[in-house]
Amino acid sequence: MPEYDLERPRTPWSVKILGLAVIVIIAWVVLFPILNIAASLLALALYVVIAFVAYQVGKAVGRVSRD
Repeated sequence: MPEYDLERPRTPWSVKILGLAVIVIIAWVVLFPILNIAASLLALALYVVIAFVAYQVGKAVGRVSRD
C-alpha cells in the first residue's frame, strides 16, 4: 500500500500579511466613523454636565452675595 503525503500546503507569509492588512483597513473604515460619533456624543454629554455644574455654582454664588 503506497503512502501519500497528506500535509496541507502552507500559506505563504506574503498572503498572510496581505490578508491582515486588508482586515486592518476594513476595520479602520468601519470603526473610525463609529468612534468619531462616540467621541462627539461624549463631548456633548460633558458639555451639558459642565453647563449644569456652572449653573448650580452660579445660583449658589448669587444666593450668598444677596445675603
